[in-house]
Amino acid sequence: MSTYLSMLFTSDYMSLPRATQQEIYKEYYKLVYPLIYFILKEYPATEDVIQESFLRTLEKSHQLQDVRRLEGWLRMVARSVALNYLRKLKRNRNELETDEIFGSSGTPAGIVRPSLEEEVEVNLMKEDIRKYLNLLKPEYRQLIEMRWYSNLSYREMAAALGTTENVVRQKLYRARETVRDKLKENWDGVRIRQ
Repeated sequence: MSTYLSMLFTSDYMSLPRATQQEIYKEYYKLVYPLIYFILKEYPATEDVIQESFLRTLEKSHQLQDVRRLEGWLRMVARSVALNYLRKLKRNRNELETDEIFGSSGTPAGIVRPSLEEEVEVNLMKEDIRKYLNLLKPEYRQLIEMRWYSNLSYREMAAALGTTENVVRQKLYRARETVRDKLKENWDGVRIRQ
């Protein structure tokens, strides 16, 4: 954890020297930029949300109980501000068209649309899965790519690799379990409606 970021909670930010304030903001920016940009996919909006979330962090810094969880807490605040920005944008954009198409409820009859937060959660989870796949052993990664992306059968995979179907099944099972364990570790408690 950065010593500059910890200064957000151990000292009065406004009374710090300007150079120190700038370093704190730089560290904060580096920490939350990838997350916010991933959610918004737009550079100017990302810049605005980073500034707003930084101000929100300064306001709410007294709420953090455990400084060891600082980075996670900072990301959570930034994520909340980004989601609020998207909700506001979505609400303001095309309200009239949505009412005309879907009626006042916002969804066609019988269809349950996931919330904006759930959509972002799913996208973040997919991004994490991609990262976990890149961390796998090359042989596991190759099997997953053959199965998921090339849509090969176990027989086709075994023939291409010069091995048996049982070996392919075992290694593919281990690869999926490795990814599943990482997901459980990092996404435990998150419920996403499919």
